[in-house]
Amino acid sequence: MDPSTLIGATSKLFKNDKMKIAFVALQLGYLTYKFIQNKKEMQYREIENR
Repeated sequence: MDPSTLIGATSKLFKNDKMKIAFVALQLGYLTYKFIQNKKEMQYREIENR
């Protein structure tokens, strides 16, 4: 699912601005985690292919 789709769904689900901000922060944290995991995996594959 695209991050902008999740942010749009958040605005529909939560009326409270603080809840929206907290949910978006969680999404950004998750995306950062996935980015770091993917980066580590790519580095491992480069080492493996040498």
